[in-house]
Amino acid sequence: MGDGHLKKYETKPIKHPLSRLKKHYQGLDAFTRHKQMINNYFLYYPGAHEKFKERDTSQDKNDYDIIRENHKFLWNSDDITEAEKSWDAKLAKRYYDKLFKEYCIADLTFYEKNKVAMRWRIEREVKSGKGQFICGEKHCEKDKGLESWEVNFTYKEHGEKKSALVKLRLCPACSAKLNYHSMKKRVSKEKKKESRKRQKKSKEKSSKKSKKEDEEESSSSDSSDEDETEEKEDEDKNESEISQKAREEAKIAEEASKVWSRDPFAEKSQEEAMDEFLDDLLF
Repeated sequence: MGDGHLKKYETKPIKHPLSRLKKHYQGLDAFTRHKQMINNYFLYYPGAHEKFKERDTSQDKNDYDIIRENHKFLWNSDDITEAEKSWDAKLAKRYYDKLFKEYCIADLTFYEKNKVAMRWRIEREVKSGKGQFICGEKHCEKDKGLESWEVNFTYKEHGEKKSALVKLRLCPACSAKLNYHSMKKRVSKEKKKESRKRQKKSKEKSSKKSKKEDEEESSSSDSSDEDETEEKEDEDKNESEISQKAREEAKIAEEASKVWSRDPFAEKSQEEAMDEFLDDLLF
């Protein structure tokens, strides 16, 4: 065979396997890419599973662990300023802001040991009425004969003893458990009525004060109107005086201008002047 019948084969450059992997992983999202890489690591590297078991998991935390470590029953201004410095405290403060702090939920399991656990209500409990229209004990669902209690809740938080005045709505049985060691303060309807009366009285006083202030303002406005009328009269007088002065000045200016419009006096001769002088002397 001649040279014209020979086939020519072109040699193409061989691609590196890493470039193929890059193209493959670029089409995947982060989660599937992570799973595939971990699976390949387990397949191609012997003993990888044991290494994963031996890994230190003490520092692994989820959101629940972070909130549990940084949670506070009540946050003050200093705590809020410190919370802005760390992400963990910000997360705990964000969870605290979502709680409803009118009534508490109590756990009276260890009431005989004088140990009572309390927490604020969440949105689901507020919608269902738990803690306000249903007994506020964690395991109780009674909704009749509920009583309101004010409790000075003392607790230990991050090694510090703290106290807070909270409200509870409990059924008679749970109320007896709450008052097992010491009688708590009951929020009766009479006290509620008294507080409402006080609020009404304060509102009436504030309304009376506002009325007095309005009257004083009206009187002050009347006096100010009188002052304004007097000022206007004085201004009118001043304007009339100024107008009179302006008229007089205008008259003087007109007379001065007339002097220049008159015919000039004829000059007298010496003889006429002597005659007038002699006439004055003789006669």
